[in-house]
Amino acid sequence: MKIVLFESENIDLTSKEDLALFIPDHLDGKVLNYGQGEGQIEIEGTVWGLYVNNENFYYFTLEEGFISWDKFTALVDSILVKVNSEFGVNFSLAVEGPVLNEPNM
Repeated sequence: MKIVLFESENIDLTSKEDLALFIPDHLDGKVLNYGQGEGQIEIEGTVWGLYVNNENFYYFTLEEGFISWDKFTALVDSILVKVNSEFGVNFSLAVEGPVLNEPNM
């Protein structure tokens, strides 16, 4: 599942510090890696990849960890508030792709 951050085509992430701007202040998190404007962050024991799609919009994916639906939606809302504040843009989100990675779940 991808969570697409619309109106993000003008964001230019050039360092780990820029990538850290996606971590909500009230949550425990850190940047795991960065390269070519993309990377991974850890937030509250979950690992998120932050990438750029074909339309030059950033999107993030849950890559490792388990999170309840309520905590997931609260975390995504917190990330949205944080990036709206940091970048001064009113971003919107959409979910794209399959919701579950495991076919037997």
